Amino acid sequence: MHWIVDGYNVILADARLSKLIRRDSESARSELLREVMKFAGTRRHKVTLIYDGKFSTPTEKVSASVEIRFSRPNETADDLIKREIGNSERRRSLFVVTDDLAIIGYAKECGANAVGSREFMLQVRGSGLRTGNQVEHGSEKPEPSGNPDLELLRVFGVKK
Repeated sequence: MHWIVDGYNVILADARLSKLIRRDSESARSELLREVMKFAGTRRHKVTLIYDGKFSTPTEKVSASVEIRFSRPNETADDLIKREIGNSERRRSLFVVTDDLAIIGYAKECGANAVGSREFMLQVRGSGLRTGNQVEHGSEKPEPSGNPDLELLRVFGVKK
């Protein structure tokens, strides 16, 4: 499973991270990265954090499962996200995290999955769906399929 994350969109949708970015954008990005690395490591997912550029390094491989990408000059993070979706060979296993309606629409047109920023952070922090016999956020007890990827698809409303 590959997650493409609209980094600043997620930061601004999260109360704690949005307060942090007002003081120091680097700290907010670092905090999101820390949380995402833990999420990716425990779930064995690939995560690409995408931000608007202005930095010298366009791509930084942080670990085997997490990378950070910055858009190039004259390109927005939205453009880069759309390009990543379009270039993906496995769109059905691609989860695009954003609240941007244009990106959500494009992701769905391409056959990828769209997940809201807040829902993603609930998942990252362990308050959302969990596998096994643990409780899904906002419900009694789900009937797990035994497959964590299928559980994520079910929770985020993706049809087979």
